[in-house]
Amino acid sequence: MGINILSLEPHKVSRDLSGYITYLYGSAKIGKTTFGSKMPGALILAFERGYNALPGVYAQDITSWAEMRMVLRELKKPEVKEKFHSVIIDTIDIAAAACEKYIIAQAGVDTLNQIPYGQGWTRVKRELEDTFRSITQMGYAVLFISHDKDKTFTRQDGTQYNQVVPTLSNSYNEIIKDMVDIYAYAHIVIRNDQPKRVLTLRSLDNTIDCGGRFKYMAPEVDFSYEALVKALNDAIDEESKHTNGEFVTDKRDDHVNEELDFDSLMDEFNSIVNSLAEKDPAKMENFYAPRITEIVEKYLGKGKKINNATRTQAEQISLIVFDLKELIAANE
Repeated sequence: MGINILSLEPHKVSRDLSGYITYLYGSAKIGKTTFGSKMPGALILAFERGYNALPGVYAQDITSWAEMRMVLRELKKPEVKEKFHSVIIDTIDIAAAACEKYIIAQAGVDTLNQIPYGQGWTRVKRELEDTFRSITQMGYAVLFISHDKDKTFTRQDGTQYNQVVPTLSNSYNEIIKDMVDIYAYAHIVIRNDQPKRVLTLRSLDNTIDCGGRFKYMAPEVDFSYEALVKALNDAIDEESKHTNGEFVTDKRDDHVNEELDFDSLMDEFNSIVNSLAEKDPAKMENFYAPRITEIVEKYLGKGKKINNATRTQAEQISLIVFDLKELIAANE
């Protein structure tokens, strides 16, 4: 494990929608799951069976957060990454409820607020963020799906206004909104006396909760995967006028998270220590041994030994190995 900040290259904006996180909500039966199925290499994680009328789609039913965790392990496999490129969470409402239920059971309580010191919500939030961010860090696109509702808000002056928002509860909704690049509302409008399905990407009058990271995105497009991709590219084209296209790429931006292998890290640590002992037993005993103890306790806690480490502490072991190598490099 190593980080070299000076080796960083400027980030380039991808034209491929599969490189982004999208949050789509709308009324029932409008075609949200169909939209998701059109994404490249789509895998539907069906917390509800919205895919029943979609022949040929790849869908995995999810009935618990434990199953979501099992899927997460599957998504790490190279052969799975080869086949699938987009992960559709249908719906995020049920997924969040399953996550909350999992945390409650894990803590051995009946409700979230029974978890001591107000840590219930913190644990749910961390579980959701860690799970979905790990999927994007593996290189997948993520599409969250939710339904819609009208909600009344009160301004500071006491006046009220209505806004269309997702059915996902506000606390969970804020978590998801913070993660996404495109936040859109699918609905029907009447144009020339005919119903038309559209996707609202920016609400000019604040009656619809939506938005995103692309400031030149069209306010509204036809409700189709192709139309959204075109709107994305039009927004990027407009943005690129200000950068001469320098930071735009046609390639998908896959940021793949480095997978830490606990067993390999432990083997590496033991190999380094054994090598030091064989090379110079006296220096190992008088110089390295107390310093290695300090490094281990720095990351695992006072009085802890490397053999006390668990598989969940692979990150800590990687830092121990890194510090140990730096110690040797400075004293050999």
